[in-house]
Amino acid sequence: MASGSGVKIVLTASSTEMSDFFNSPFMAFVAGFGKGPFPLGLVRKTLYPPVERMANGRVRFAPYGLRKVEAMLLENGFTEKDVAIVHPDDLEDFIGLETRVVGISSMDPTGMGYVSKTYSSIIGGGEPMNALEFQKLVTNPSFKKFKPKIIVGGFGAWQLDRKHVAESLGVDCVLLGGRPEPIVEIFRKAVNGEALPRIVHADESISNWDYNAMMPLTKHAGIHGAVEISKGCGRNCQFCTPTMQHKIDVPIEKIMKEVALSTAEGSDHITLVTEDLFLYGAQGKNFIPNKEAVVKLVKSVADHPGVKSIQASHMSLAPAYHNPQMIKELAEILIERSWYSFGKKAIITAETGIETGSARLMKKYMAGKMLPFKPEQWQEVVENAFGILNDNNWYPLATLIVGLPDEKEEDVLQTMELMDKLKDYHAFYVPLFFVPLENCVLMNKKGAELDSLSKARWDFFIKCWEYNIKIWKPTFLESRFSNSLVYKAVDNIAIPYFGRIAGFYYGLTRGDALKQAFWDLSIPQASNGKNKLKEN
Repeated sequence: MASGSGVKIVLTASSTEMSDFFNSPFMAFVAGFGKGPFPLGLVRKTLYPPVERMANGRVRFAPYGLRKVEAMLLENGFTEKDVAIVHPDDLEDFIGLETRVVGISSMDPTGMGYVSKTYSSIIGGGEPMNALEFQKLVTNPSFKKFKPKIIVGGFGAWQLDRKHVAESLGVDCVLLGGRPEPIVEIFRKAVNGEALPRIVHADESISNWDYNAMMPLTKHAGIHGAVEISKGCGRNCQFCTPTMQHKIDVPIEKIMKEVALSTAEGSDHITLVTEDLFLYGAQGKNFIPNKEAVVKLVKSVADHPGVKSIQASHMSLAPAYHNPQMIKELAEILIERSWYSFGKKAIITAETGIETGSARLMKKYMAGKMLPFKPEQWQEVVENAFGILNDNNWYPLATLIVGLPDEKEEDVLQTMELMDKLKDYHAFYVPLFFVPLENCVLMNKKGAELDSLSKARWDFFIKCWEYNIKIWKPTFLESRFSNSLVYKAVDNIAIPYFGRIAGFYYGLTRGDALKQAFWDLSIPQASNGKNKLKEN
């Protein structure tokens, strides 16, 4: 614990980001759900328990972004005694008279992220847990008592500026971007008691800085053993921020130093943080994968002593279709370091983007996504990539976007057509409403909303989840419900009637006429003493 005077610089994040979600990286999606009628404390205990603390009260594992900020400070005049990363529940043990600044990292502080905008109203209801936990964090009593400067950064910091809520939330400075020099400078100003600007642009897109030369290695381990292997994408998808950034590969020597650090500090899991594992080491404008570089990297991590499992954060589909041999060779390594399973079978997974089945929208908004192929080949690319991946025990977690600007009914129908082609493959589908993120080409466009979806879009949304239920029902039910009555209720009622229940929910958003129509389709009607669905 800190002395009663506090630590000079305290770094933290909300409870949804200071958790390993029971060692399941993809479970972090649930932080975008509404909490419903349940107390926040109960939801936290059930879904996102706090990370482990060390004897001195600091967290053993922290969000990777906070670890980078910590490293920037430690390499620029501050000491381990000056800087502490702590769980929000422990802030009052570390903030005191000597505390000058609290740095907060946030992925989704106001619930404007893709998952939050899509699912908070559908699952649980109310504000997403991400936003609720951020509100709880910034109202910590120690902030009011000792009045440290509050700096908020991270991938979602732009939301505070977009919604003009920083001042009302007590935030002194919003930090946008991750370039070390301006980040260190603003923390130094806060420590020295100088006035802080409302917004600081630590812009990473400027041309006169060398990412690998200036970005320090972490000094302590990240949650899930996070280690960055590349930054940016370069495919220029207009709905996404990272794809607008030029791709930078971290040298393998630096990667292995962070892997060694993570295992030395007790993490036997390694998460490869990247926009696309398959493009590590790739050069040129056509995004041709460099099989040798990717395989060498993954094998080096797998062979490092103490590494038991490896998880890549993201991958793309075009490289899989272009180089099936790369997928095979990677699978032979990764299946021995599997993090997830399907039933009792070890599988490999990573997040990937399908987004749409419409060649028109692909060409308009993401013409680089399928390179080296053409937009007209997108459905072919997706289907064949899924086949190659599944043949090698890869089960993708695939996102799709509902309500892209200028999306027409024929575009939705083409996406439905693609989903029909994928119905026999193993994957997990996450349909998401379009959200205009900061610093992307479409940032000023209108986002999609639940109550404005057409019937076709809602049908597509339901179809994705019906596929998920069909594919994952046995694995999910057997591992989640030990009580036989609950198992039977979910298996015999919730799952078979999912589409009809969801249809009724859609009706609730569309007025009484549609509500009654969906009710008629959803509820078994009595007829001659037997239950059957009312005919159309």
